[in-house]
Amino acid sequence: MTEHQNLTPQAVAARRATAERANSQVLFGVKALYGLSRQSVAMPLNEVESIESGQICLTVDPEADAGGNVGAVDFDRKALRVRYGAHIVFPGLHRLVTEKKFDAALLDPVRVTATDECSVSEDYSGWQAFGCLEFLPGSPWAGARGG
Repeated sequence: MTEHQNLTPQAVAARRATAERANSQVLFGVKALYGLSRQSVAMPLNEVESIESGQICLTVDPEADAGGNVGAVDFDRKALRVRYGAHIVFPGLHRLVTEKKFDAALLDPVRVTATDECSVSEDYSGWQAFGCLEFLPGSPWAGARGG
């Protein structure tokens, strides 16, 4: 039997549904990103100590592999998943560094990989992200288990 002899109305409908489903999903690259936190977070210094970060500023990591800065949106499910390399800066730590004599390296950008799972608003005007950050080796917080 050839492939054409296996075509049935059900097989054609199934192929059409698969093609329509693929059209509702879009892959994209992350080229630029800038964000500010609304609040401080506890940043672990070690397994038992932490400090308040102050406001957090985030930008795309210029050294990150561009192939890893990708996302996918699924319009049918109103869902978005994105993974990107980022630099995080903690300007709120400036006071701690200058007043408490913490290491000035705390002010350097921290390299992370972020993975966000997002729910897209009903009118597609925005999204709410929930994700995690993986500190890259060399970060003051890489390997910390506190917080």
